[in-house]
Amino acid sequence: MQATTKPANGIVPALTSIRFLAALTVVLSHYRELDLLNVPASFFAFVDGGRSAVSLFFVLSGFILTYTYRQELATGSAQNYYVARLARIYPNVLFALSIALLATTWLLITHNDALFLKWFALKSSIYLSLAASLVCQVLLIGAWFPFAAIQSPWNGPALSVSCEAFFYILFPFILRCLLRVRGSTLAVAIAGSWLAEGLMIALFLYALPPSRSYFLAEAFPPCRIAEFILGIGAALAFQVWQTRGAATHAKGIVLVSASVGVLVMLALWQPLTNLFYLQGPFFASLILGLALLERPVLGLLNQRWLVRLGEASYALFLIHVPLAYLAWLMGFRASNGWMPLAVTLIFSVVMFRNFEEPMRRHIRARFSNPARGLERVPPEALPVEPTATAGPGVQTN
Repeated sequence: MQATTKPANGIVPALTSIRFLAALTVVLSHYRELDLLNVPASFFAFVDGGRSAVSLFFVLSGFILTYTYRQELATGSAQNYYVARLARIYPNVLFALSIALLATTWLLITHNDALFLKWFALKSSIYLSLAASLVCQVLLIGAWFPFAAIQSPWNGPALSVSCEAFFYILFPFILRCLLRVRGSTLAVAIAGSWLAEGLMIALFLYALPPSRSYFLAEAFPPCRIAEFILGIGAALAFQVWQTRGAATHAKGIVLVSASVGVLVMLALWQPLTNLFYLQGPFFASLILGLALLERPVLGLLNQRWLVRLGEASYALFLIHVPLAYLAWLMGFRASNGWMPLAVTLIFSVVMFRNFEEPMRRHIRARFSNPARGLERVPPEALPVEPTATAGPGVQTN
């Protein structure tokens, strides 16, 4: 197998590869919840059912956007940036919804109340809830409503895309604010945002009943934006080290090793229910460390096939639950669930190459400002479903 040390779309291949590995933990977790795979309980617990991986994606998203757009947004209009973000996320959202429509229509035709409850957390007012949920998913606002009947139907993993959409809207303003400060002041501002997020989560958990507080703590966009800001801070630190021209490989090894050690410890220990909060800073240091590496340490993350799967991870993230629903309805279970899993992995790559990329190029060519040029934008990190209440297995509202 061939490995590459060259940047993938402007960023080291390892950062693209870890997107797939994180997304895969979510896919395997949801397949287990849908009785499509016999995933060991120990693995499910270690990855927190895929929930904690969302921090990696939110942090990585902030890192990649800063790496890509810092110069353009610091000196000019944000028009091309917003067009590129729309082209990045929206076609796949609609495509995945079209797949989800098939399973949802079948449940409506067959009046399968048991699966409506198990998959979509719908007990009553099914048509009204489906309509409201569909509007929220199309408008990318589902995460703002802490109700399972809004967040779970259709395509639950799309919930965290609404968090990303919120981050995308604010990113130019956040970046410009952070660029106005330097050194220790910048570090204090980023650390302060993370501490404020923790206080907000603690307040929700203390003041509200669990049926609402956990929805807010795990999915409410203002409760997640600090992780995105941590990624911005990691990218700014990376660019500072780049400009110095000194060797950074040793720093990268130290950061990666220390981050992996702490993340494994947290996954085993799980001191907080909302484990993602503690992981955020260590995901930031892991990403920074991988970016600082000047040559591969472990060849796996630089394998071309893994980088390709990482590029297709957004498609995988959005289509895996709708396709899993269809597979379940077709009779697949744990004994043969590996077959729809393999089809989903292959289809995500096909979708990336033949739908996602062409649609992105078309939208950007149509709506971007040609006077500013069309910079090549690397595929950034996409969210993994941040909470079990956004996916299969939800039974309470």
